[in-house]
Amino acid sequence: RKKREKRVVEEESDDEEEQPEELDQKKQKADADKLSAVERNMAIVNKVLNQKSSEAYAKAHEAFKEEEDTLDPEERKRKKKRVKAKGREVDAVQHLFNPKSFTQTVENIFHFSFLVKKGSAGIAVRSEKEAKEFGGVPGPVVRAYSTKEGETPVPKQAIVSLNMRDWRDMCKAFEVTESDIPHRKGSKHARKKK
Repeated sequence: RKKREKRVVEEESDDEEEQPEELDQKKQKADADKLSAVERNMAIVNKVLNQKSSEAYAKAHEAFKEEEDTLDPEERKRKKKRVKAKGREVDAVQHLFNPKSFTQTVENIFHFSFLVKKGSAGIAVRSEKEAKEFGGVPGPVVRAYSTKEGETPVPKQAIVSLNMRDWRDMCKAFEVTESDIPHRKGSKHARKKK
């Protein structure tokens, strides 16, 4: 019996063992893959936001051009300034919320927060008056910013609480049927179609 146990131990020791350095390298590669996936998703959020902001500005500018001749010079100047300042805003819920996946909604908001920190994007609240003036619905809005090299915004913080019930209610209230940010396939937690 002792010989048999000794032979089993020898056979096990003959198997190639993974060295700690190899494990560290595998962990680093997995971490790098996760990081590159986050960076890829941030780039997608930023690209779509820039595209939607440009579309919103073109629409607001076109509406301004249509009524420009009917406005007195002072009102025209004021309106043009407001279009420049507020015309790029996009509905935040439509942009960030994924009606198919709560998890992806949270990821989108998380990735968007890094764009805000970097100064590439911003978030605000659209009033009833602004909604009538520029179209859209009142509520949270996001927009793309272009920052100059080396310019960083003043740090600000906000804590956002979002649970699954709030997510469902907001998707329903804002009539989000499809997110501006494409749904990422392969998620374990994506909502099944009924």
